[in-house]
Amino acid sequence: MIKILKNKKAEGYIDVAVAVLVLVFLLILIISVWQMATIKQDMTYMANELLEAATINGKVGSEVEARYEELCSEIGFRPNVSYSADYFESSTGKVQLGDTITVVLSTEMTLPGFGSFELPFDVEVKKSGLSRVYWK
Repeated sequence: MIKILKNKKAEGYIDVAVAVLVLVFLLILIISVWQMATIKQDMTYMANELLEAATINGKVGSEVEARYEELCSEIGFRPNVSYSADYFESSTGKVQLGDTITVVLSTEMTLPGFGSFELPFDVEVKKSGLSRVYWK
């Protein structure tokens, strides 16, 4: 039994197998982090575009919702969106000239490649801009 334990013939193969497993795990982790960074970049782009649409129109209405649908089909997922502002007329969503409009996007994701282990990842992007329309 002691002679079998002292035998080191296949030790190099085990080291290589462990190194390959660690390398694959690191690659999966790097790809997951890259995906998170990409989602953050997409959501920042989307927040900027929605804010631009809201400030040009001076309200959060059908034009902004249409732009939201276009952006969702472009980036491939649907984040939750909320708008806040000091509304001039709350029933129509109109924002007075110079008032701040804030767009908040949020979503959750899990790290792919880790089997049943799920790690929720919340992304929230806040952007503010000034309304460019004077409502009478």
